[in-house]
Amino acid sequence: MKIALAQIAPVVGDFDSNVALIADSYARAVSEPSGPARLLLCPELAVSGYPPHDLLDRPEIFTRTDAALEKLAKLTLGQTTAIAVGHIGRNPEATGRSARNCVSVIENGRIVFTQAKTLLPTYDVFDEARYFEPATEQKAWNSGTERVVFAICEDLWGGDEVLGRRLYGKNPVDVYVGLKPDLLISLSASPYEFGKRAHRESLHAAVVKRVGCPLIYVNQVGATDEVLFDGASFALRSDASLAGRLVAFRPAFAIFDSDSETFQGSNEGREDSPPDELDVMIRGLITGISEYFRRTNFKLAILGLSGGIDSAVVAALATRALGPENVFGIAMPSQYSSHHSLTDAETLARNLGLPFEVRPIKFFFSAANREMGEARGGLSEIAQENLQARLRGLTLMTLANHYGALVLTTGNKSEIAVGYCTLYGDMCGALSPIGDVLKTRVYEVAHRLNEWAVREGKVSPIPESTLTKAPSAELKPGQLDQDSLPPYPLLDAMLVDTLENFLPQSELRKKHGDWVTDILRKIELNEYKRRQAAPVLKVSPKAFGLGRRVPIAKHWKTSAD
Repeated sequence: MKIALAQIAPVVGDFDSNVALIADSYARAVSEPSGPARLLLCPELAVSGYPPHDLLDRPEIFTRTDAALEKLAKLTLGQTTAIAVGHIGRNPEATGRSARNCVSVIENGRIVFTQAKTLLPTYDVFDEARYFEPATEQKAWNSGTERVVFAICEDLWGGDEVLGRRLYGKNPVDVYVGLKPDLLISLSASPYEFGKRAHRESLHAAVVKRVGCPLIYVNQVGATDEVLFDGASFALRSDASLAGRLVAFRPAFAIFDSDSETFQGSNEGREDSPPDELDVMIRGLITGISEYFRRTNFKLAILGLSGGIDSAVVAALATRALGPENVFGIAMPSQYSSHHSLTDAETLARNLGLPFEVRPIKFFFSAANREMGEARGGLSEIAQENLQARLRGLTLMTLANHYGALVLTTGNKSEIAVGYCTLYGDMCGALSPIGDVLKTRVYEVAHRLNEWAVREGKVSPIPESTLTKAPSAELKPGQLDQDSLPPYPLLDAMLVDTLENFLPQSELRKKHGDWVTDILRKIELNEYKRRQAAPVLKVSPKAFGLGRRVPIAKHWKTSAD
């Protein structure tokens, strides 16, 4: 059976555009030079976009879904190509949640098969059990020549472990074995994490070995708020070997023949060799920026350029995402800023070709420091440092209002973790592109972006001096990050162990040293800052934001023995 894979980027709530994306893929599936495909596969909740969150509380989401499915049904009239598409469905039972996460097969003008999702994840960024009622049975669809079982994303992850334990008491794969399918299809909206592709493919290969038939996995691409979707769809042969995969973070279309277990015909966006993980992550960050702006109907980005590594990387990513003409760099030197900071910022802007202005804050700072400190015998050192950051935030937000732009924040995960950032200062903004990227990896990204530019015949955008100088906030004379923090390689390794691996303090101290106690205290003290931070593009197993819900007002100390 010839099957078309539509790796598309649905937008949450944009039913008309999502139907248009599906219709475009359907036209390609029908007009294949070697003959029409029997089935077009579209991702999980492709009709509504994923995740719809509390939009599911609105009753009209069902009527809009019905109208979209009706449009898709009309496409199939008189055609031999069916559509398998993910959508929001009604729960037919009188009790339980009103919605189900469904896949339906649409053939010759009507829905001929529907399967609801069985396993509803509630970990990390997921909260599906809040909205959906799970399936009570699993069925197979008879295509006329093959017996096909449809899984929806998490349904094939029931045997996986999170934090050392299985999350579900039942595994749909056990039922799939008994259904004896000729083909297993997974429609997914699976978020990206660094290195997840290999785990995803090996997990699905284990499923194939149990079920004993080929498997096709179709994932969406794009980004919804802070959640990135990498696509990276693939097909596995019945012996669990990889038949081929599609490119990450780009829409793609491909034809897979389940009889010969090979990709055929028009295969746009095939990626046969494993991609470099750092390259994929950078593509993801670029996608996250571009999709956030596109889906919020903004065009222009503004950010502060300090001459440091973080703002340089964010500027380079934003330039690739939005185009240099749509990224506005602002240098805001104070009396503590070094000369090389300004020249590095100017060089970066020139290399990237983006508009650039210098707006000093020292006069604002002197006036504010004098006015607010006069009645108090002078402001404290920390208040003066944060005042500078807040004046920069004020400048950026005012210019953003003037130009109708969004501010990009430039903080990295290491700094955000320990509170080395200023609330309403450098944390001001609409999106945090590198807030889930540790400082050591920020340097890796910077070097890789320079390599990309050289391969493209361009000048390396990030100056060598930015790459080699010691990191500094430059909020007081002679200030360096390492005066307040451990060296970043040590800090980052410890942050992974506490934020992602959840090691207790006793193990952290054995592994890293007694200094971890102070870092744990800083992480806990600054939870209130992170709750008010801009959305952070998620690229790790545990990002700050939607998938990490730690109370602010608490009597809990990880740093306590």
